[in-house]
Amino acid sequence: MFINWEDSTLRFDPVSPDPFATHGIPLPVYGNYGGPNWSAGQVGGIITSSSPNGVDPLDEAFKQHDLVYQNTQDPLLRAGADVQLVEGIRALTFTDPEAALYGGFATLGILLQLAAGGVVLQDENAIVEKAVGNVETGLAAVPGEAKSLHGALHVFEHQFLDLLHV
Repeated sequence: MFINWEDSTLRFDPVSPDPFATHGIPLPVYGNYGGPNWSAGQVGGIITSSSPNGVDPLDEAFKQHDLVYQNTQDPLLRAGADVQLVEGIRALTFTDPEAALYGGFATLGILLQLAAGGVVLQDENAIVEKAVGNVETGLAAVPGEAKSLHGALHVFEHQFLDLLHV
C-alpha cells in the first residue's frame, strides 16, 4: 500500500559496484521516509517542523533514522541509528503485507551495510530470520510485487548472503 516504485531514486545493478547506477533493479521508496535519499516525501528531502508524519509505524522508524542522518556525519552515530532502525523494525508487528515486505528488505539491506563496516549484531541470526519471514509474508500476500522482486531475491542471496554471517 505504501511501496512507491515511481519515485525510486536508486537502482541496484548486480554487476556494478556503482551505488548510483542508472540501470538495474529499481529500489523503491516507502511512505514519506523509507528508502535511500528519500525523506519528507521527496528525493533529498529535509525534515522540518512542517514535514509530514510517517504513514505508519515503519515509516515513523524511518523518519527517526533520517533525523539522525540529517543531523550528523559521525559514522558511529549513524551506525547507532542503523542498529536502532533494525531493532525498531524487528519489534514491529506487521498487519500490512507491503510493510512487512519493505521492512524485511530494509532490515537485510541495513544489516549488509553494517556488516560491510565491520558491525555484527549479537542476535543477528534471529534478526535475519525475522526479516526473511517478513519478506516471505509480504511476497506471498502481494503477488504483483512478488513477480517483480522474485529475481531480485536470488541476486541478493547469491551476491550478499555470505556477508550476513548466517
